[in-house]
Amino acid sequence: MSARFDNFGSLGDLFPETEIKCRIRGCKNTIHISGEEAMHNLAKGQASRSEKMCEQCYQLFLTLQDKEVPCSKPGCTATWTWNRFQQLENAASGYGDTPPKGFCTACREEIREGSDLEQPCRMRGCKNTWVWSRRMQMQSSDGKPPRRLCEDCFQTLKKLEDRELPCRVKGCENTFVWNKYLQLEHLREGKSLDHPPRRMCASCLSKFQGLSNSTEPCKVHGCKGTWVYSAYEQLESLISCKEGETPEKPSRMCKECFDFFNAAQDQEVACKNRGCDKTWLWTRSMQLGFRQKGDVKRPPFRMCDDCTSRLKSLSDIEEPCQIRGCKGTWTYRPEDQLRDQLLGRKAPQKTCKACQEFLGSHEAMEIACGRCGKVFSWSSQEQLLCSLGVFDKPELCADCVQKEMAEIRPPEAKPIPKEDKYTIRIPQGGVWNEDPLIREWPLHMCRDAIARMEEAAIRIVCFGDEMTSCGSDLSKSWPALLEQRLQERYGQEYGKIAVLNAGIPGCTTRLGCRRFARDVLPFEPHLLIVSFAFSDTRMQHHESLKKENMAEHLERLSADFDQMCALFKQLPTYCRSLFWLPNPVFPQQDGIITPDWRENGRIDENARNFFEAHLRQIRQKCRNESFPLVDGRALFEIAGMQNAMRWMENWFQPNEIGLNNFVGWFENIIQSENLLQGAQEE
Repeated sequence: MSARFDNFGSLGDLFPETEIKCRIRGCKNTIHISGEEAMHNLAKGQASRSEKMCEQCYQLFLTLQDKEVPCSKPGCTATWTWNRFQQLENAASGYGDTPPKGFCTACREEIREGSDLEQPCRMRGCKNTWVWSRRMQMQSSDGKPPRRLCEDCFQTLKKLEDRELPCRVKGCENTFVWNKYLQLEHLREGKSLDHPPRRMCASCLSKFQGLSNSTEPCKVHGCKGTWVYSAYEQLESLISCKEGETPEKPSRMCKECFDFFNAAQDQEVACKNRGCDKTWLWTRSMQLGFRQKGDVKRPPFRMCDDCTSRLKSLSDIEEPCQIRGCKGTWTYRPEDQLRDQLLGRKAPQKTCKACQEFLGSHEAMEIACGRCGKVFSWSSQEQLLCSLGVFDKPELCADCVQKEMAEIRPPEAKPIPKEDKYTIRIPQGGVWNEDPLIREWPLHMCRDAIARMEEAAIRIVCFGDEMTSCGSDLSKSWPALLEQRLQERYGQEYGKIAVLNAGIPGCTTRLGCRRFARDVLPFEPHLLIVSFAFSDTRMQHHESLKKENMAEHLERLSADFDQMCALFKQLPTYCRSLFWLPNPVFPQQDGIITPDWRENGRIDENARNFFEAHLRQIRQKCRNESFPLVDGRALFEIAGMQNAMRWMENWFQPNEIGLNNFVGWFENIIQSENLLQGAQEE
């Protein structure tokens, strides 16, 4: 070449020197390529900077040989060739001589013929999918796709970090880890990471797993209900309790009691004491207690705070016995004092215990008159006065005493002091002595009954025939049952209630008028309950009950009824009257009563018709006089004749069920008609 071109240098100068990466994937070494080398490569038709191995890789490559490696498909026994170039790349990537997963020729062909499958994302709440490739399918041992995240969930998961959050248990200061996966699940449920879940720490969770719900009794006394003490509530109590101490179980209501308590309201209730217009508060808690007794509609009888305070300030007072000449005393209780104060009454007059025992142990004596020989009665009261030295034993009868007094000019009588105490005085003689049926007191009107009437705040007289008397057993009579029922209902309000059974078997209205002054008036009742209808019709002769003269008998019974009503004017103004009609009767022909009276059909129609006519007459008269009426005849048959017979013991007397029915009817009309209002007016 001409010397003039020497200054241009070599053609290799046109290709600058450069550093290229080693061609082996995973190798980080570089190769120095000069400009001349690049020019020669270009002259050979190669790239100016062709890929080459670094010296280190090349030397390793020379030591390697192709290997046969088992196919990666589970169950395949064929092999595939792992050439040395692949081995070199595997080593450069840091995997050493551990072969990768590969497939034999047949398996590769099978992969080419297969297809990729879309699989749902394993994240709950995510609707995306991921691709289960043909290669991954070939590597599956059971032919089932693995559970994987979709690409979106996977990328989201990489951005998240585990978070420590406070334990949800009150009083616990520990934390729990809210990991990335749970956060991703939280997001896929449409929730925000700003509102993480409330969970327990590991310590609380361990304690919680050792606990279980327990059933505890209701805190309300008398309630058999229960409530559930949950394991979580137990855990909170355990955490809040100091170490070494045992937490106390809470006291709670059952659901029924709690619902009742929430629905109830405090009520203002009138004081139980008559004469007091104040109230007391019936709280929800008190109502809840009464609920256990089965009655929350009616509040208890209770005093107001003012009466309670006044009662506490009072004490027992010994009052003198009312019996003249007696120096004994009786105890005036604070409750009685308060009642009398509220009603504006003075202290009552009562007998001492010794006098009561004397009266109870002594009966009336028969004494023959020393002048005429007539026998008269010396009462136990007079005997008591005689024993006290107030009176002398009488020697003359009343008639002889009157004759004797007529012969002597009596001194001017001193005014009789007004008695503040109610005293029952039974007349010793009267028109009743003329009839043997009513000469003696009614069967149940004994001294004990009279004493109870004396002490009672409310007095009720049941005036009638055998339908009122109800046999010899007083405890089974409806007046006795009525007394129990009224005492339970009104005892708290009024005090002691006494019901006197003044029934005499066979006593008609006419005979009742004759004994009215003895068996009714002395007791000054607050309520008079009357019925003579059965004896009025029963005492008639059957042959006289024909249609032509039935009207005559009814007219006479009507006059007797009017005479009885006229006697009511002698009663105290506060006394109320109540008539009642007996149950249906089934009189037998010829008066023969057999056990099969319900079925034999031998009913005396004349007698029954007369009974029914008399009942209709009384109904009409009670309506005309505006008297309250309990129609037992109609009430018994309200459900039919057969049902009425089930309430009958025999052809005319009610059985125990029938008597209780009567008591219920009496109680209802006494309440609805306010027949005890006389106790307030007295």
